[in-house]
Amino acid sequence: MIISISGTPGTGKHTIARELAKKLDYRIIDSNELLRGKYEVSIKELNAAVGPELKDNSIIVSHMGHFLKSKKVDLFIIIRCDPMRLKKRLEKRGYSKEKVHDNILFEALDGSYIESASIHKNTIQVDNTKNIERTIKELVGYITKKRQIKKFRSNYIKQLIKIENMNRQ
Repeated sequence: MIISISGTPGTGKHTIARELAKKLDYRIIDSNELLRGKYEVSIKELNAAVGPELKDNSIIVSHMGHFLKSKKVDLFIIIRCDPMRLKKRLEKRGYSKEKVHDNILFEALDGSYIESASIHKNTIQVDNTKNIERTIKELVGYITKKRQIKKFRSNYIKQLIKIENMNRQ
């Protein structure tokens, strides 16, 4: 199986990819490492870099991973996080106020999930706001076909007014 893990920066993609790789004995294909030194990357460049690396039992991790065009990818996982928790994570990383705002707004609007689901039918989303161990357990169960994934429906859209008011301060 080939899995793509994607989502807004700060949601926990790399941490989840590392833990899943350990538990499933998969290798990680990290687009950040493949495209090192490039600040902006086109979808074409992403596909050109990742495509040749695609082999069974792999996890691709990239905030743009849901734009991969390969039919080889069996599952697209979008990692989600409550925008207010995401705000704290991004501020801790030293992101600018504008970059924090843009990313939490994108998360509140279900950006990565909508982009992925509009391209790939094999897209799921999981909430990684509170408990990464539970997120990992849920994903391992789903990938190994031992359990269904919990339906995740964000109510983050309700936070848009709060996000916009914070941006005005």
